[in-house]
Amino acid sequence: MNVTYQADGNTKEETATLIEGTKKCPSVLGCCNNELMLLQVDDATGFQLMRMANGMVIMSNIFLSTALITLAKRDIGCEDEDENCEGSVYGFKPSSLITLIATVTGVLSAFFLPIMGAIVDYTKYRKTLGMVTTFTLVLIQGIQIGTVQQTWFVMSILQAFNGFLYQVVTLCAYSYLPEISRAVGEKVMTVYSGRFYQFMFGFESFYLIVIIGLSLVIGLDSVETGQLGQGIDVVGSGFFYALAWYFYTHQEPKQVLSEGQSLISAGFQQVFTTTKGIFSHYPTTIGWFYLGVVFSEAAVNSFTTVAVTYLAEVVNFDATYTGIVFLIVLVSTIPGSIFASWLMKKTASPPLCMKLCLLTFIIINFVAFLTLTGPEVANLTWLYAVCWGLVMGWFYPTELNLYSHLMPKGQEAELAGFFLYCTQILGWLPPLIFTIMNENGVSLSWGGI
Repeated sequence: MNVTYQADGNTKEETATLIEGTKKCPSVLGCCNNELMLLQVDDATGFQLMRMANGMVIMSNIFLSTALITLAKRDIGCEDEDENCEGSVYGFKPSSLITLIATVTGVLSAFFLPIMGAIVDYTKYRKTLGMVTTFTLVLIQGIQIGTVQQTWFVMSILQAFNGFLYQVVTLCAYSYLPEISRAVGEKVMTVYSGRFYQFMFGFESFYLIVIIGLSLVIGLDSVETGQLGQGIDVVGSGFFYALAWYFYTHQEPKQVLSEGQSLISAGFQQVFTTTKGIFSHYPTTIGWFYLGVVFSEAAVNSFTTVAVTYLAEVVNFDATYTGIVFLIVLVSTIPGSIFASWLMKKTASPPLCMKLCLLTFIIINFVAFLTLTGPEVANLTWLYAVCWGLVMGWFYPTELNLYSHLMPKGQEAELAGFFLYCTQILGWLPPLIFTIMNENGVSLSWGGI
């Protein structure tokens, strides 16, 4: 098949034939045996399918989160979704529920991802771990279709655990990137990297359009929309996850445990050794970059959690309207990424672009959360949704560009696992701060900021 890539401003074409032994889709899915779906190596095809499934899982959380908040409010007598609800359930306010779930997920990820990483690196069970965690994740989502008044608290606990499982699935998938990169070469890998993001974005958008459309046509409330969202997600993501692991190959251990070393100690020792090596050899470049990733990713990743809570509690948006907001955010990332590419070329300084991006994000959040004070100004949400999308579309390509420019030649893929861990290590902190402020009566506007 032919792939196109950008090099020195000129579009070039390179032939990337399928490597001998590459799988085809199962016979019942013969329609997917084409250049769009089958990439040069099986692991690349698997990764692309994984991104498609991940996109649906991420977006399903928006509808489920709104449903959980609604049910928690009903538990203390707030039947109307638009009602300003006071009181606590299980010792916390309903408006703290989603950020509490995110906090638990973040803590689990910070403590257990290194151990999962050790299983990936030091054993032959990389694919097995990925398959088991993926199956468990989809199974829990299937159970969450039954999110009703009597079950919402148990479903919330499952959601916190599922967030961690999602990170393990992502870790297993990312561990295949070094093999993919070595097999297809740098130029083809550049094309594939763009495709992976495009497919994920496409399926996120498609999923949102389907759920929003069905919810509006049928006339569902937030809880029913959450149930519908989980049902369609289980079918869609379950299918693409299963197909992804069909293509992923078995891999031998990358490293061998030292005598007397356990997987638990190896995982944390690997993080410590990598950190020490980075700050010993590249303290002012890669070291500062990873430190920036720890804080910036914690802030950006917490945006969805905080925004869902804020839109439900302050603006009184139901699940359908919240879904529309995030659809606008997604669509707006396209011009945001185009602007990021233009600005990086114009300034020839990705670090400056990142500083400007984060400063812009801070300013937009200050203005948005201080002016979105209630349902009477709800129309401002659509403007801010565009702004949030533009900034997020600006953030991720700039971060990726920084990563590719700063990493030592030939080590980009090997450091991908450490990069993933850095994006999660402080993921629990922003939602925890929001929860503490909310529980102490601080305005949600300041919590959002």
